[in-house]
Amino acid sequence: MSAFQHVVVGLDMHQGTADAILARACELADPDSIEAVHAYNRFHHEHHDYPQGNFDTSEALDEAIRRQADRYLRQVGGRRGVTRVRVLDGSAADALHAYARESSDLVVVGSHGHHGARTLFGSTSNAMIHGTPCDVLAVHIDEEHGGELSAYEKILAAVDLGDESFQVMEEANRVALHCSAELAVCNVSHAPHEAVMDEAAERLGHLADSYGIEDENVFEVAGNVAHRVHDLASKIAADLIVVGTHGKHGLQLLTGSTANAMLHGARCDVLAVRVR
Repeated sequence: MSAFQHVVVGLDMHQGTADAILARACELADPDSIEAVHAYNRFHHEHHDYPQGNFDTSEALDEAIRRQADRYLRQVGGRRGVTRVRVLDGSAADALHAYARESSDLVVVGSHGHHGARTLFGSTSNAMIHGTPCDVLAVHIDEEHGGELSAYEKILAAVDLGDESFQVMEEANRVALHCSAELAVCNVSHAPHEAVMDEAAERLGHLADSYGIEDENVFEVAGNVAHRVHDLASKIAADLIVVGTHGKHGLQLLTGSTANAMLHGARCDVLAVRVR
């Protein structure tokens, strides 16, 4: 059983990066439920992997680029059994926003971590999450290690203990069960007051108990949300951070943390869950 039923994967023209992102998507969904797409912006087509040379018209260049991108997607997708491909017009973020229909339950893009989601021709992580009508998975690409990805073994769900926290936990638990990964949960308090943190820790404990999470995987901490989540993820060797987003205004469920702050500097994948 797939963790997701209709997945749109945004790919650039860098084969190593694209293959790693698509491989991650195939861990979460069956290949026949995945659609590989590439966004081509005719006003920013200066890319070394696009066709070079003299073309009679801009339309001829556009057509040559689309044909090459289509062949490329079929080549990369074919290695993973993904046969549904499409070349989109426009900037990556805008094109994926428009294409990710309500029937889509996940959009997968690449991220270099230090600079946000850059693998789609400069699209930022915040722009990608803003307005997307479904979950967004930013796959961390570590080029120093050849872009190779290991399977998820430990997942960290970061919640704010609000009503939407259950939606975040449901999604994190679903992915953990699908990947046979260990699940941990954390809450970050802005005010490091003992009474406040004790109350939050008690509520977090009840939430963790409902998902069978052991005490050693429950963390109540204080400080800057993004920094503490990043530090904790590194400390426990988490492969995936799961957070909530309202979509229209970026990540709000972590006491005001923005999507860009959460993805910037993350050394692992980040799944932004679209809560309703």
